[in-house]
Formats: sequence, C-alpha cells, structure tokens
Amino acid sequence: MAVRKEAKEKAAPADDLLYARGIKETDIAEAKSALTKYPIKYLQGVAVPFDVLRDIPEESARHYAIMPLGRHEGFLDIGMLHPEDSASHEALKFIAGRAGLPLRIFIITPTDFQAVLQEYRSLSGEVTKALGEFEKEYEELGGDVKIRREDVGKIVEEAPVTKMMAVILRHAVEGRASDIHIEPTRANLRVRFRVDGVLYTSLLLPIDVHPAVVSRIKVMTNLKIDETRVPQDGRFHTEITGRFIDFRVSTFPTAFGEKVAIRILDPEAGVTTMADLGIEGSNVEKVESALQRPFGLILITGPTGSGKSTTLYALLQKLNEERYNIVSLEDPVEYYIPGVNQSQVRPEIGYEFATGLRHIMRQ
Repeated sequence: MAVRKEAKEKAAPADDLLYARGIKETDIAEAKSALTKYPIKYLQGVAVPFDVLRDIPEESARHYAIMPLGRHEGFLDIGMLHPEDSASHEALKFIAGRAGLPLRIFIITPTDFQAVLQEYRSLSGEVTKALGEFEKEYEELGGDVKIRREDVGKIVEEAPVTKMMAVILRHAVEGRASDIHIEPTRANLRVRFRVDGVLYTSLLLPIDVHPAVVSRIKVMTNLKIDETRVPQDGRFHTEITGRFIDFRVSTFPTAFGEKVAIRILDPEAGVTTMADLGIEGSNVEKVESALQRPFGLILITGPTGSGKSTTLYALLQKLNEERYNIVSLEDPVEYYIPGVNQSQVRPEIGYEFATGLRHIMRQ
C-alpha cells in the first residue's frame, strides 16, 4: 500500500519504485502472479515467430505493455507487464476477437518484454539498410537521384528509394495499419502508422530523403512529380505477401514540404463484425431493429479514418442472406463480401452514384 501511495504522489510506475529499492524483477513478477493468479512465463531467449508478432502491432504492444508469445493448444498466449491495467485488458478484448482465438495471459518480466520488442525492430533495420544504399547512391550521383515511372503492379525492390517504400508498405500491411502518414518536419521525415485508430511514430528518417520518397509515391500513383504547391489525390495497387492491396494517396503542401497520407485497403482482409467494432448491449439492439425495417435510411457520419466504411460493411454483412438482393455502390470497393453485388462507380466515364441508383431500381 505504501508503494502504491508513493507511486501516486510521484506519478511514477510502482514497478520503478520497487526496482529502485533493489527488488528483483523476478520477485515482482512472482508477487503479481500470486495476486492475479496469472502464471509466469520466462522466455529464456526463445524467439517469438514473426507470424505471431503480427497478432499485436508493435505500437499497441509498446503502448499497452502486452506481447504475443505464441499459439498453443488453440490459445493465443499473451505476456503482460501490468496485469492490473484495465486499459490493457480492454485492448486484449479486441485482439482476441481479431485473432479468433481465446487468450491465455502470463506475467512476463521487463527483460523478456524488451527482448520481444527487439524482434519487432526489423522495420527500422530494413529501412536503415535501404537508407544507407540511398545515401551512397546520392553521393555518387552528386545529389541527383532520378525517379523513373515504371510498372508498379508488383513492387520492385532494387533501387534504394523503391526498397525503402516497399519495406514501409509491407510493414504497414503486416502490422494491420489502416493509414501511413509521411510528414516532413524541420529536422526529419516522420513516418507514422495508424493502428486501431491511433497514430504511432514508426520511423524518423533524415529530411534529405523527403523529395525522393514523395517522388517515388507520385510515380506509383501517376501524380505530377513537379507539382508541389497544391494537394493531389491518387491511388495504386501492388502485391504484398501474396495479396493485392489497394492504396489511396493524398498529398498536402506544408511549410516544410509535402505531407503524404496513404490509406491501406485490403479487399481480402475480411469484414469486421459489430462486436469487433465495440457495438454492444442496447446499441446492438437499436442497430438490428433498424436493419430489420423494410425501408429507410441509416446515416453514418464522422471524420476520415473514423470507421464509417468499416461500420457500413459490418451492417451489410449482417444483412447478407440468400433471400435478399443486395447491391452496393462504392468508391472504391474496399472489401469483398461474397453474396453482395458490389459496384465501383467511375465518374470519369459518367458512371456516378446517381446513375447507379437509377439502374439499381431495375435490378
């Protein structure tokens, strides 16, 4: 109780105060295990497979002090530093739903936690290697690195800048990020991933690479490379880990150069359920009641990235029964739902939402 009081007064983690008093981390772990009834797991240098690490993105793992440890006997094993933290347990509810497996929770030590964090660091390592190649090429060409328009149906990873972008895109997809933000500052180029609605800094690159990175993105999206004064929008798709992923790109001029936001759309990722979205209790009843009505309108509003499309897909999936003829008009089609007739509008050829609505009435 005295430690908790002191921790509250100093606004410091109780664990840090115990370490300062010379108490071993294994003793603290055993005490937590006795209080929470969660068993302890010592990793003893055993590496966590990368496909298991993907169950919890690095940013979430670091923020909530939780780690995926492995899949055993039909369970996803989770290591926790702070089993008393309610926010961590709330995050685990979503992780369990997304993984489709029940969880087994273990207490782990800070040493093991840091060891697993190191296994996440492959993003920084791969980008650092590509960055070194870029700097070497930059010096050899006297600061003139030309970006060519090339076939981007599949990312080619030979050129340093191309390799750097390929690594960033792949790690964002594997980490289940919904967006990538590439932002120039006075001192560096910041790369952030949005995971579960929250932006986390994933990389800090030298500001010198900013023009080449933005040019590479513009090549992929067929945007004007020499236009940096006004916002531009585009899209591209490429193959990553055997799947074709769609990317929507938006550039925006800032005081330090162009900022780029990339929305990641994986049509094969699967549709989230209402439970996964956190719609529970009376709210579920209200939504289901509205869906059962023979006619009407459900209006979903919110800022970019707030989950409007994800919510609409969850509602479509709820309605998706053989007795219904479901037709959707979308721009773009973000996820494929078997049984739903999904149509991509194309304003450039005159096929707009109004046109589609008129023809849907004949379907």
